[in-house]
Amino acid sequence: MNREIFVEIYPWESRVGVVEDGRLVEVFWANEEENVGNIYKGKVKDVLPGLSCVFVDIGLSKNAFLYAGDIVVEGKKAGLNVFQIIKTGQEVMVQVKKEAFSEKGARVTCDISLPGHLLVLLPFQSGISISRKITDDEVRKRLKAIVEENNPQNMGVIVRTACREAEEGDIKSELESLYGVWDDIRKRYERAKAPCLIYEDIDVLDRTLRDYLDGSTRRVVINNPKLKEKVADFISKKAHVNILVQYEEGDLFAKYGLDKDIRKALKRKVWLKSGGYLIIDETEAMTVIDVNSGKYTGKDNFYETIFKLNLEAAQEIPRQLRLRSIGGIILIDFVDMEDKKHEKEVLEVLRSELAKDKAHTRIIGMTGLGFLEMTRKKSRYGISEFFTQDCHACGGRGRRINNFALACEIKRKLTHMGYLESPFIVCEAHPELLQFVANDESNLAYIEKKSGKKIKLVANSDLPLYEYRIYASSEKNE
Repeated sequence: MNREIFVEIYPWESRVGVVEDGRLVEVFWANEEENVGNIYKGKVKDVLPGLSCVFVDIGLSKNAFLYAGDIVVEGKKAGLNVFQIIKTGQEVMVQVKKEAFSEKGARVTCDISLPGHLLVLLPFQSGISISRKITDDEVRKRLKAIVEENNPQNMGVIVRTACREAEEGDIKSELESLYGVWDDIRKRYERAKAPCLIYEDIDVLDRTLRDYLDGSTRRVVINNPKLKEKVADFISKKAHVNILVQYEEGDLFAKYGLDKDIRKALKRKVWLKSGGYLIIDETEAMTVIDVNSGKYTGKDNFYETIFKLNLEAAQEIPRQLRLRSIGGIILIDFVDMEDKKHEKEVLEVLRSELAKDKAHTRIIGMTGLGFLEMTRKKSRYGISEFFTQDCHACGGRGRRINNFALACEIKRKLTHMGYLESPFIVCEAHPELLQFVANDESNLAYIEKKSGKKIKLVANSDLPLYEYRIYASSEKNE
């Protein structure tokens, strides 16, 4: 596998694209308000046993949602009724699992986890878990012995796939470092007054590097020269990794066609190279994926044609799950195969492709109606949730690009229009959309400094909300 990572950093957003064998497979996006992984000292506001949840004030605009299954109280035995040991006004340590979004507050947990490149420390658990992707029994025994020997507090530890070729000294050093982080968090919790932030997790780029610094990553491309030096220095300290880090100016996602892939990922239909296609429908309860033959008629007999179509779908579906960040229950309707050998081969290809996914996946099997049933762990919002919103014109049955995502797109384009000879650049859009473009004067100042042009925003109520015009002007008031 040949992996490349593309990084765009702007004052209003950060975007990281992971490309494997020339195709975009994952996109990580964050703004200045990102808080997944952060740990807070919160105060319980409402306890709702009937809904199996608690609402916690962590200092954000909306109270965080804490599910009963995520409640851990130190010193209390597991299995007790959590609503007998947690009360309104009580102070709790919680970690953000999922960002606040739309009308929903952040999803939090009391079961703290501190991930590193090689290990994950679980302070409120015990026992050692080894990544399923490490299959060699001797390697698993060696890694477990190393962790047991260097885990005097007997905390829970997950040994990540990156440990497979790690030296004992590196594993020991990271475990000690994670112990130090946890000790610092405990001290801050004791001193702090709720609600407040007591630990800030690393940013989206650092998390991506933490997960993808392995032998498959060949290159990291960044549009920020200072950050490029920081990343190069970080990677150089990894003894077993040889990765090219380079700076390139401009809109990298547009330059390398990643924006085009993101746009395609917002559509229901996904064309396959053969002429067949997938239909992907996300609902509240589950995601359903339908495999269709489309224009693909094949050159062999009917059963071979169906087999080849399903093989191609089995390769593409895991990529779509990662790219769209689809999680929960997933049903796949492959075209019916009478040959059980063909069915087995298709499942083997699906498993092989899912093995590339950092998120935990599980294939359950075929349902009575012939659907393949599987699950995928979801820890972040998907492309559809980030970049689109309900279309009010059709009563919410459709979706369109949301104003925030569109405003970010406009600002990126304005930033890289310094090649124009005219001294002014005009952006014409609906007044509601322009509010999102002009909401932070420092962003516009950054754009003018970067492009060397004066930016003029022109409101045009006749333009649809999802359209805009950018053009050069020689006159400020033209």
